[in-house]
Amino acid sequence: MRKNIKNILFLIVLISCVSIFSMTVQPFGLFGNAALVREDFTALLKLVPFVEIEFGQNILTLSNINALLNEEDFIINEQTLSAALQDGFKFGLPVSLGAYVHLNLGGFRIIPYTRIDGNIFLNIPKTIPQLLVGDTNINETYSDSLKGFLVGDVMTNGGVAIVLGSIYVAGNVFAPVFYTDYDLTRLDVSYTSTATPAYAEFNADAHIRAYSRIPLNDLINQNINNVIEQLSNVDDYGMSLEFGFGTQNFGIAVRNIVIRPAKAYYSVDFNANANFTYTAEGTDVTAEATYSTTEPIVSRLFAPIEIKPEIQITGYLKNDGFIMWGIMGSYWLDGKWAAKGYAGLNLAIARLYYMLGFNQVSYSHTIGVNANLFFLNADLKLTATSNSLTPSENTTPGIGFSLMISAGL
Repeated sequence: MRKNIKNILFLIVLISCVSIFSMTVQPFGLFGNAALVREDFTALLKLVPFVEIEFGQNILTLSNINALLNEEDFIINEQTLSAALQDGFKFGLPVSLGAYVHLNLGGFRIIPYTRIDGNIFLNIPKTIPQLLVGDTNINETYSDSLKGFLVGDVMTNGGVAIVLGSIYVAGNVFAPVFYTDYDLTRLDVSYTSTATPAYAEFNADAHIRAYSRIPLNDLINQNINNVIEQLSNVDDYGMSLEFGFGTQNFGIAVRNIVIRPAKAYYSVDFNANANFTYTAEGTDVTAEATYSTTEPIVSRLFAPIEIKPEIQITGYLKNDGFIMWGIMGSYWLDGKWAAKGYAGLNLAIARLYYMLGFNQVSYSHTIGVNANLFFLNADLKLTATSNSLTPSENTTPGIGFSLMISAGL
């Protein structure tokens, strides 16, 4: 079981980190607005690598996670389980990483870039876990099915943004790295119980189908040369536009306006099963839980699948005075969203700030520091996430990390 868990975690992290040397026009991370490059202190030319990853979940407490990784028995916290049953089981892994080049020609700026970004989001509604611990009738069987319980939309991108004053426009090409099929990614669950003998059984079968421009078995096996070779063929890349407006205090942008969808030539299928049984005879009580997964099956499709990202709308409102503050938001037309607000001190050569964020999965508490040495600038953020605004030993933890470094004139 421990090996399977590590394989799953490795797959998720590897998908997120495949383009560690790619680029992005996102000084605000997930709240992308290319007009904000005016604030990266570029006099002529700078290179700006960037990475932002955040993981949040509402299922396991810290003690549960430690027990699971060490193959120990863990105790389900009633308070945490009750909260999860109200909202459903969720976890999210948004990621954005890479770099961009900023050429400043006065009021005219050119920003070539490549990037990888997206999200892996699990959402199991409350009706399914309630089959296990909710009110059910004895001697009856319950079942339910859910499509699209796991959503993955990780893309690799490249393009050029042009900033003229407070307005920008960008042309972008993109390809899917891990993009799930809503109809073929499904979860089937069943629950049955009897009074004589006292018996209950819960079973869950999950199937995940995702598409990619690259063979994901090469990604899993770290065959990076073949991954790069596949991505270098841009004939089947999609094309999109984005545009926006941004000043020192306010900005709004619309991204992922698709002109031509991308084509995915590979699929990956993954299956998992979980089973829980409870039996009681007199004072003898037996409970057993099992969990199994299959190795990912990668196949080449007979005909490519067309993929296009959801349109994203971003906005910000901020003030960069000595007491600096700001609010930022992002919304995708498929319903995903995220919002953050920050406050701190602007000391010119350094900025210290605290940021509070929230999305469909968790709250995030971030401590950040920004250093401006003109030739070299850096912004570092460390994040702790939780299913509650005020973390405690009974809340569900997650982590996040963000780093942006710029070097040049």
